[in-house]
Amino acid sequence: MKAGTFARGAALAVLTVAAAALAMPAFAASMEPRFDNTMVGTRPDGTVLKLYYNRDHTFSGEITPAGSPTSFEAKGTWRLDGDKLCVTPETPGGQPGPEACAVLKGDKVGDKWKTTVQGTDGKPVVQTVEIVKGR
Repeated sequence: MKAGTFARGAALAVLTVAAAALAMPAFAASMEPRFDNTMVGTRPDGTVLKLYYNRDHTFSGEITPAGSPTSFEAKGTWRLDGDKLCVTPETPGGQPGPEACAVLKGDKVGDKWKTTVQGTDGKPVVQTVEIVKGR
């Protein structure tokens, strides 16, 4: 497997769990605060995820692995399932990746919290999530 393919695969694994986790703020349930703003997740190792949710049920963004000068594109679709936000990332080959769901709780620009997600090695990782105004 090429190094670039492995890195994109690892980025997809991070994205699958992180996109749902970035949806989990601290209070009432609504997608509205995510539109026109940036969801930023930062892992303890320095990996940064920036996601942009759109009203048309798509999301885009970038993943910058710790210590890397290169970011990987993140994109896919999202849907609400009751009180959960479910995201399906697009794989590097353009196919849907595995769906991940998390309870959707409301928020506002400036909210910052910690959430536990599954790391690429399958172990829990605590990341900081913040809603930043604008894109």
